[in-house]
Amino acid sequence: MNFEAFLVSQEPDFKNRFLNDIYNFSDEDIENTHDFIQLLFPLDVQSNNAFHGYYLDTEKSVRDIRSNDLAQKNIIKSSKWFLDFLERDDSWLRWHDHNYLRITRIIKSLGLLVSVDEANIFYNLVLELIDDDRKEKINPVTLKFWKEALKV
Repeated sequence: MNFEAFLVSQEPDFKNRFLNDIYNFSDEDIENTHDFIQLLFPLDVQSNNAFHGYYLDTEKSVRDIRSNDLAQKNIIKSSKWFLDFLERDDSWLRWHDHNYLRITRIIKSLGLLVSVDEANIFYNLVLELIDDDRKEKINPVTLKFWKEALKV
């Protein structure tokens, strides 16, 4: 899969979806579809949680995305889109939730492909969604993973 072409809406993903198709997911689709997050927020390591196996397998693919302004803008747009989802439904604020892995991935992908500043912005916006009462409900290991994800 050509991530750069997908991230600038020139090519669909492996399920023939373009970025806008994913942006039009319902909250239920976002919550229950598990094959898109690795495509919106690719990393240079293969995911243990994705059956499709797509990842940025060359340094060139990372460099190409880092040098493509539209790809970077769309990764940022995708992070805001996902943050909007988290704001609409707080059911993810509990001891363990698969969205925690997604948040970690987004922080890492932003740091790798856009900038550490953008990763920090997303990280801080996620923390703003968690008030003090809810912070106790989240596994402290998760909070540590998010903080460590900033060190890409």
